[in-house]
This record gives sequence, structure tokens and C-alpha cells, in this order.
Amino acid sequence: MPKRLMLVLCVAALAVAACHGSSSTTPTPSFSPGSPAPNPSIRTAHVLVTINGVPKSKIPVQESTPKSTSSPRPGQPFETRSTGRSGKVKFTGLKPAKTYCWVAILTKGESFECAGWEIWQSSIITLGT
Repeated sequence: MPKRLMLVLCVAALAVAACHGSSSTTPTPSFSPGSPAPNPSIRTAHVLVTINGVPKSKIPVQESTPKSTSSPRPGQPFETRSTGRSGKVKFTGLKPAKTYCWVAILTKGESFECAGWEIWQSSIITLGT
């Protein structure tokens, strides 16, 4: 008799689970989808400079806006900051919805990235090798 009781309880538990599994509520996503507009409170971009994958300090990084709206190439730099011990540098006072470019001045050339607000407001800009 105990085996039958266990079997009945298992069937009942499965039936209850099946009823709850077919509910019409939509699960909440574990992440926030990208915003269709820039966040006006985010005015800072973080840049990481690596050489052969290793973060490097004391690397000058220039900030500019693109030469033109049709060209994702850096324009005339208006600010230069050097990376800290962690290989990172922070640029503040950025205007939301604007595209910026960053150029790392390396011993053997340059590495650059131009990014719109969708990138610089939500991730770290990585430059180098």
C-alpha cells in the first residue's frame, strides 16, 4: 500500500506542476534590453588599453569626435589622459547621444575606436593589441 500511495502522490505532484507550468504570465528577463535612447545620466566612458592582452599603464589615450559623420575615423583630439595601473582611463563630461573616438598612442603605432552612445554608455572601450 505505501508504494501505491507514493505513486499517487507523484502523479498528483506532476499534475500540479503541469498546471503551474502552463500559466499565461510572461517570465521576467534576467537582463535589461538595450535602450532605444541614450541615458542622459551616463556621461563617462571607460577605456582599457592592453598590449598582447595585458593591461598597460602610462599609455596616453586621446579623445576626439569623428572627422565627419560618415567617417568613423578620429578627428582632432581635444583631451589626452594616461592609463592607470590597471590599464584603464576614464573620460568624463561626455554628451549623451554623441559619438566619440579614442586613440591609444602605442610605441609601435596607434589603436583607435570610435563608438556611439550604445557602446560607450554600456561597455568598456578596449584598445591595443
